[in-house]
Amino acid sequence: MSDDDLFSQLFELFNQPGPINWKLGLEVARHLSGDREPIEPWAADEFRELARLAEYRLEGVAPFRIQAAPDVLPLDRRGWAEKNLESYGTLVEPFGASVGGDGPAAPLFAQMAPAIVGLQAGSLVGSLATWVVAGFDSGLPPDHPGEISLIVPNIEALQVSGVDRREVHLWVVANEVAFRALSQLPWLHDHLGDLVGAYAEAAQIDPTKLSGLMTAGTDPSSIERAIEEAGGIDSLIGGEEAEAPKAELEAFLGAVTGCARLLARRAIAEIAPNFDRITSERDASRRDSGVQPPIGVGPVPVEMTILGVEFNEEVERRYGDDALQSLWADPSRMPTASELRDPTAWAARVLLDGWSP
Repeated sequence: MSDDDLFSQLFELFNQPGPINWKLGLEVARHLSGDREPIEPWAADEFRELARLAEYRLEGVAPFRIQAAPDVLPLDRRGWAEKNLESYGTLVEPFGASVGGDGPAAPLFAQMAPAIVGLQAGSLVGSLATWVVAGFDSGLPPDHPGEISLIVPNIEALQVSGVDRREVHLWVVANEVAFRALSQLPWLHDHLGDLVGAYAEAAQIDPTKLSGLMTAGTDPSSIERAIEEAGGIDSLIGGEEAEAPKAELEAFLGAVTGCARLLARRAIAEIAPNFDRITSERDASRRDSGVQPPIGVGPVPVEMTILGVEFNEEVERRYGDDALQSLWADPSRMPTASELRDPTAWAARVLLDGWSP
């Protein structure tokens, strides 16, 4: 590679407006999510019908208003990654400030921040597209929930012996509708942003491991090799000080995903008798796959969602049928990392704060 070619690639890599290099992120997401795949024409009508059914039934059990999605989009893996890439910007943008460095190289590292954040965004969404069936499967609330977007190839790969395909489809859609409803709570994204910001502030991206990225250009394969040589992208972000805020973030997301799962089950259990069986098999497949967060903020661990279900059920047990409405009306009532595992400690705190279901 000539010096001129290298300079051109570096210029293209760095010379993108804004705090996130979306062009690089899109290239990485496309690379990870794979080629285009055909989607059967019937998929749109079937999933749209199931979504309206799920929304109707969820309205009867949710402690907050259900806003109908403007449409339902059955997509392939690449299409989902392209559509949803920028929806996860707030989960990665705060990490741009974590690209540190001292001395004469500091300005260069700061200049690299948008590229690093774009790499994070593309890695996150591209890797999610390879295995999630819809957004709820990752547990990461998108910035602006719009249409319900589903990854049809991944849904069709979700086979549960003896369970009708349509019931599996309803399970997917009901979980997505419930998760989308929680994602639209007016305070949720501000609270999530605070938690992500605290995590990013405590984390540090090691600038000494970025040298390979400086010469990798914009080709996703070259970037992937540079990351592997650096010890993986997880090795770029970390530090013991980040463990506590990361735990608080995961606890909040566990409470969200747990509530969504609880509401989805209540909404369709009568017409989807295999709900718990599908859930159990999906959880097991996620554990067996060994999916790891590709960046600082990654998919919610299965165990956190299970703890979230138990926590939301315990709130109802202590305070009655209307308790979830009060719980999800105020971010100050969200459990801490320790309280998610110990509802008694949570109850002691909220009682002192004047809990009023």
